Amino acid sequence: MAIEFETLNMPYNRAVPCGLEVDSWVLLEGLILKPSKGFHVDFAYGQFLGANIPLKFELRFEKTPASSTRAILSLNSFANRQWGKEIRMVTHFQQSQRFKLHFIITSKGYKIMENDILLSEFDHRLSPKAIRFLEMDGDIKLEKVAFSWERNRETRNP
Repeated sequence: MAIEFETLNMPYNRAVPCGLEVDSWVLLEGLILKPSKGFHVDFAYGQFLGANIPLKFELRFEKTPASSTRAILSLNSFANRQWGKEIRMVTHFQQSQRFKLHFIITSKGYKIMENDILLSEFDHRLSPKAIRFLEMDGDIKLEKVAFSWERNRETRNP
């Protein structure tokens, strides 16, 4: 029998067999490449076109008129084949930067932490209990993915 290890290549897809409960969390660590157009993280109900997405985290790098680059964070959900109201904000992310993102599920929504500092919150629009897949793609080098139910020496509750 061969042992298969998880690869952290883009695009990244991982099953979330039991969904996400209140007080559970997901940790992502990696490096934003240079140059980078950005990356996205989808917490999805399925792996098919039209599947509900309770949370889409999307970071995009956009050129400004002054020829600099700014990072725009977009948070949204996709339900019943429609996107919800997008929440957008300018952030401090930069190309060639390491990142550590925690997505903490609360009874109200998601707390999104970046390097242990609150980056944003996003209220539940769909139940996190039905999330079955974590999907990521973009210009990053993904180094670690951990879920709160994985108990090992490297994973600790934030």
